[in-house]
Amino acid sequence: MLAVLWFYSQDSQTIRIETRYDNRTAEYVLVVHWSVDYRQEERFATPILFRRRLAEFGTQINADGWRQDGSPVILPDGWPDTLPDN
Repeated sequence: MLAVLWFYSQDSQTIRIETRYDNRTAEYVLVVHWSVDYRQEERFATPILFRRRLAEFGTQINADGWRQDGSPVILPDGWPDTLPDN
Protein backbone atom coordinates (compact mmCIF):
# COMPACT_ATOMS: atom_id res chain seq x y z
CA MET A 1 0.00 0.00 0.00
CA LEU A 2 1.83 3.08 -1.28
CA ALA A 3 1.30 6.25 0.76
CA VAL A 4 2.28 9.81 -0.06
CA LEU A 5 2.50 12.60 2.54
CA TRP A 6 2.32 16.33 1.94
CA PHE A 7 2.95 18.96 4.58
CA TYR A 8 1.45 22.46 4.61
CA SER A 9 1.75 25.36 7.02
CA GLN A 10 0.10 28.67 7.75
CA ASP A 11 1.43 30.83 10.56
CA SER A 12 1.98 28.34 13.42
CA GLN A 13 -0.54 25.77 12.17
CA THR A 14 0.18 22.68 10.08
CA ILE A 15 -1.65 20.20 7.88
CA ARG A 16 -0.41 16.71 6.99
CA ILE A 17 -2.14 15.23 3.98
CA GLU A 18 -1.86 11.49 3.38
CA THR A 19 -3.00 9.75 0.21
CA ARG A 20 -3.05 5.99 -0.19
CA TYR A 21 -4.85 3.04 -1.68
CA ASP A 22 -6.54 0.60 0.68
CA ASN A 23 -6.12 -2.87 -0.80
CA ARG A 24 -8.55 -4.44 1.67
CA THR A 25 -11.48 -2.25 0.63
CA ALA A 26 -10.30 -1.34 -2.91
CA GLU A 27 -10.67 2.37 -2.12
CA TYR A 28 -8.53 5.44 -2.59
CA VAL A 29 -8.07 7.26 0.72
CA LEU A 30 -7.45 10.91 1.57
CA VAL A 31 -6.56 11.60 5.21
CA VAL A 32 -6.00 15.14 6.47
CA HIS A 33 -4.43 15.70 9.88
CA TRP A 34 -5.11 19.28 10.99
CA SER A 35 -2.83 20.83 13.60
CA VAL A 36 -5.78 21.23 15.95
CA ASP A 37 -5.87 17.45 16.45
CA TYR A 38 -8.68 16.92 13.98
CA ARG A 39 -8.48 14.01 11.52
CA GLN A 40 -10.56 13.99 8.37
CA GLU A 41 -10.81 10.86 6.19
CA GLU A 42 -12.50 10.49 2.83
CA ARG A 43 -12.71 7.34 0.67
CA PHE A 44 -13.28 7.04 -3.07
CA ALA A 45 -14.22 4.10 -5.27
CA THR A 46 -12.55 5.39 -8.44
CA PRO A 47 -9.28 7.15 -9.25
CA ILE A 48 -11.18 9.83 -11.17
CA LEU A 49 -13.22 10.87 -8.11
CA PHE A 50 -10.08 10.68 -5.94
CA ARG A 51 -8.03 12.93 -8.25
CA ARG A 52 -10.93 15.37 -8.57
CA ARG A 53 -11.21 15.67 -4.79
CA LEU A 54 -7.43 16.11 -4.40
CA ALA A 55 -7.50 18.94 -6.94
CA GLU A 56 -10.46 20.60 -5.19
CA PHE A 57 -8.80 20.25 -1.79
CA GLY A 58 -5.51 21.66 -3.10
CA THR A 59 -7.31 24.66 -4.59
CA GLN A 60 -9.19 25.21 -1.32
CA ILE A 61 -6.16 25.16 0.98
CA ASN A 62 -4.08 27.32 -1.38
CA ALA A 63 -6.89 29.90 -1.52
CA ASP A 64 -7.03 29.81 2.30
CA GLY A 65 -3.34 30.76 2.48
CA TRP A 66 -1.75 27.39 3.23
CA ARG A 67 1.69 26.84 1.70
CA GLN A 68 3.38 23.53 0.98
CA ASP A 69 6.44 22.75 3.14
CA GLY A 70 8.98 20.78 1.12
CA SER A 71 8.46 17.96 -1.30
CA PRO A 72 6.00 15.10 -0.87
CA VAL A 73 7.31 12.09 1.05
CA ILE A 74 6.66 8.71 -0.54
CA LEU A 75 6.25 5.70 1.74
CA PRO A 76 6.49 2.77 -0.73
CA ASP A 77 5.19 0.28 1.84
CA GLY A 78 2.56 2.65 3.23
CA TRP A 79 1.66 2.56 6.89
CA PRO A 80 1.83 -0.94 8.35
CA ASP A 81 -1.44 -2.36 9.63
CA THR A 82 0.37 -4.04 12.52
CA LEU A 83 3.80 -3.65 14.04
CA PRO A 84 6.30 -6.44 13.35
CA ASP A 85 7.19 -8.78 16.18
CA ASN A 86 10.46 -7.81 17.87
